[in-house]
Amino acid sequence: ISNPPVFKRKIKDLLQRLHLYGFYKRVHGYEEQRLYHVVEQLGLPKERITRIDHHTCHASAAYYGIPQDEPSLIFTCDGGGDDVCATVSIGDGQITRIATTPKGHSIGNLYSRTTLVMGMKPWEHEWKLMGLASYAHEYGVKKAMKVFSQFIDIADQNPLMFQNLTDTPSQEFYPLVREKTEGLRFDWIAGAVQRTTENLLTRWVRNAIEVTGIHKIVCGGGVFMNIKANMDIAQLPEVNDISVFPSCGDESLAMGAAWYLYHKLTGESVDPLSDLYLGPQFSEQEYRDALSHELYTLTHHTCIEAVIADHLAKGDVVANFQGRMEWGARALGNRSILANPSIRDMVKELNERIKYRTWWMPFTFSVLEEDAEKYLVNPKKIDAPYMIMAFDTHALAEEDLIAAIHPYDLTARPQIVKKATNPRYYRIINEFKKRTGVGAVLNTSFNLHGDPIVCTVDDALSTFKASGLRYLALGNYFVEK
Repeated sequence: ISNPPVFKRKIKDLLQRLHLYGFYKRVHGYEEQRLYHVVEQLGLPKERITRIDHHTCHASAAYYGIPQDEPSLIFTCDGGGDDVCATVSIGDGQITRIATTPKGHSIGNLYSRTTLVMGMKPWEHEWKLMGLASYAHEYGVKKAMKVFSQFIDIADQNPLMFQNLTDTPSQEFYPLVREKTEGLRFDWIAGAVQRTTENLLTRWVRNAIEVTGIHKIVCGGGVFMNIKANMDIAQLPEVNDISVFPSCGDESLAMGAAWYLYHKLTGESVDPLSDLYLGPQFSEQEYRDALSHELYTLTHHTCIEAVIADHLAKGDVVANFQGRMEWGARALGNRSILANPSIRDMVKELNERIKYRTWWMPFTFSVLEEDAEKYLVNPKKIDAPYMIMAFDTHALAEEDLIAAIHPYDLTARPQIVKKATNPRYYRIINEFKKRTGVGAVLNTSFNLHGDPIVCTVDDALSTFKASGLRYLALGNYFVEK
């Protein structure tokens, strides 16, 4: 073996593909050994390390990370972690688990393997199936549902668990999904796996409410990145209120672990997140230094928000890089590309010249808190500051926000912007409203398709150069190609 590290990595990759990596870790203690090796390298004693299981972390992030003022039902659901793929717990100051679905019975596995069957990347492109699902004709969805209803259901022995209906563990569903969906149209398949997910989650939530009598729910785990399923749950008459932890995939586990252990060791309540602007920020000097090497047209403004709004009102697209970066999967104004949401052709402009996204995927919008009810059907007044929840929209949205809602079912995945949370971004939207009468802007992440959201000033300038963007607001500097 000429290159042992490369050989080891290839073997590891092969075992993962063969679904044997879990066995490999258990036999060789690989994960445990690696953990303690890192601890030793940091000079920390082993007794300082506490291991908290995967779904406890998801539940803790969902429960402690969002303000709670009454007992809550906590749901976690994902592809799997620590031999579990779903849990139900009660949160009343502490977290008490009341139901556990073991691995091999996972909705998340079904969705990810279907994503792979559709020729897309599992654990990354599930959102593309969700966006495509709305286009599928009801006849085709019902036909494909006959196939997807054969995979997973609510468990016979416990209404708070899921049950695999096949003889194949869900993590090995790929060949089965491929075989059973052969001959079905691509949009039917997307519609059916989405409908299956929605149906299973809403039945699961209803069952738990019936068992416990608790009508306020919180959710965490990667399956709850499915905003359309979240909307269906929120619309259940049994649900009084719902909170979904923002960016609730495995990136939230560290937060959940820290909050859980802090509460366990101290008995004190945990301060929930007030916002997600947790990343790095940069000074005016750093902006100047980075721009000193560029040949773009450059102007400095004391009220950059008005300049951005002027360009948006004229139909220009502006990349906005301000303040601290957002944590998680969503751009929430500080690392965003902004546009006029009332211009229908803006979708084509963004897709062809800048974002290079899949053609059927919708964009979304950031809306002033006081204008949200004009556009969103939200009778339960559910708070939505993080783009993790979809809503039906009023007719005015089709007029004012046509480029920032789903073009077929007219739903939206909004960010409701509060002045106290992000005053600078609020001012941009408010200045745009003064010029157009529309209290919302189209907001998509500042990145090229497939790349992470920009973090640093250098990231911003690199993406600006590589894209069809003409305008960039960098702090108080306005940059034009």
